[in-house]
Amino acid sequence: MIHLDSSSTSIYCQIHEDPFDALYNPVVGVNIMSASFAHDLLGRMPLTPTTKLLKSPSRHILRSLGILYVLPIVVNVTLVIFSFYIFDIIEVDLLIGQPTERLIHEGQIGKLNICLGKNFFLPISISRSLNTESECYLEPDPMNEVKVASLESFIEPNLEYDA
Repeated sequence: MIHLDSSSTSIYCQIHEDPFDALYNPVVGVNIMSASFAHDLLGRMPLTPTTKLLKSPSRHILRSLGILYVLPIVVNVTLVIFSFYIFDIIEVDLLIGQPTERLIHEGQIGKLNICLGKNFFLPISISRSLNTESECYLEPDPMNEVKVASLESFIEPNLEYDA
């Protein structure tokens, strides 16, 4: 169950050239969008079913209408891809409830500072991290290559019967 008990701050966002102010509360743990806001801004988008519940600020328990996956949003000046739980709620249009401040800040300076262990830091250019190529080096499984095998083709003729 998602709770909206703690206070939120306002941040500038943009979807499809439409600017708006969203709420930011990293304590919530999930992103939430109202059904009316989703419909007005995005029209009919496909939703993935879910069983998530929300306890609204007015203390009502609401069932999610679904999840909207992979929605690109500009937060301040950084493009971020989010997924949202859609609820029929009037208190909140859009709430970013995941801790993304560091990602948004590092997105503005152009580098992600990744920490591996206690003393190893690896700065990676964001443009490079988005455009990396990967190759598959897996060897094919020989068992997948065999379609049909029959023992009859491996039996040698008995020479005693041929004589």
